Amino acid sequence: MSSVKELKSVDLSSYTIISTAIAVLFSIISSIILVIAIGVMSPAAMGISVYLVSTIVVGTLMYTTYNSFCQGFLYNLLATKLNTIQVAFKDDKEIIKISTTSTAIITAMILTIQVILLYLASVFLVPLLLNAMMQTLMYSGQQLLAYSLYQFIYLLSQPTTVAMIIFGTFIITFVFVLLGCYIYNIVASTGRGAVVELSKEGNMTSVESVDILKLAIVFAAVAGILNLVIALISLVSGGNIMTAIGNIIGGFIGSFIEGALLAAFYNILAPKLGKLKLELIDQ
Repeated sequence: MSSVKELKSVDLSSYTIISTAIAVLFSIISSIILVIAIGVMSPAAMGISVYLVSTIVVGTLMYTTYNSFCQGFLYNLLATKLNTIQVAFKDDKEIIKISTTSTAIITAMILTIQVILLYLASVFLVPLLLNAMMQTLMYSGQQLLAYSLYQFIYLLSQPTTVAMIIFGTFIITFVFVLLGCYIYNIVASTGRGAVVELSKEGNMTSVESVDILKLAIVFAAVAGILNLVIALISLVSGGNIMTAIGNIIGGFIGSFIEGALLAAFYNILAPKLGKLKLELIDQ
C-alpha cells in the first residue's frame, strides 16, 4: 500500500545536530586518508600534516552547524510560501517517488539565498582580509601576485559577475536536482528505492533507521547517471574520453561508499544524539 506525504517542516535542532555529527565523521575519515597520502608521497611532511586533521574537523564542525541550521530554517520559511516536497511511501517504509519540480525549486531557492547571504557577508569581510593580504604580499616583495589577487577580487566583486553567479547557482541547482529526482523515481520504480524506518512522535515523524544497502545502491545509481550526463557534455566540449570514463566509474563507486557510510553513521549516531524529526502530513 502506498501513501503520499508532504514535508511540511524540519525540526531544526535534530537536523542540525545529526547533519553536523555525520559531517564530522566524514571529515575525520577524509582527513586521515589525506594525512596518510601526504605521508606516502612526502614522509618528511607527515608530522606537519597531522595538524590538518584538527583544522579540517573543526572547520567542518563550524561550517556544517551553520549550513545545516540555515538550510532547515530556509526550508521551513519557504515551505509556507512555495510548494513543499512530497514523498510517496510504500508500506510507510520504501520511498518510491519524490516530487520533482517542487523539490528542485525549493532546493535551488535555498542554495541561492545562501549564496546571496555569503556575498553580503563578504562585502564587509573581504575588504579587510584583502587589505591585510595585499600589505603582506607587498612587504614580502610579491607585487605581481598582489596585483593579480587584486584584479581577481575586483572581477568577482563586479555586479555583473555577482548576478551571473547568483543566477547560475539557481539554474544549475534546479537542473541537477530535477534530473536527480527523475533518476531516483525511475530507479525506485524498479523496487530499489531508499528504505527508512519511521515512527510517530506527536505531530512529528522520527527517522528511526536507514537501510544501508538500499541507500548505497540508489545513491550510486543517481550519481552514476548524473556523472554520465556530465561526461557526455564534457566529451561534446572536447574533453578526454578516458577522463570521462574515470569520472563515471569513480563517481559510481564513491557514491556507493558515501551512501553506505551516510546510512551507517546515521544508524549509529541517531540513538545517541537524537533522531531526525520531520513534520510529514498525509496527502
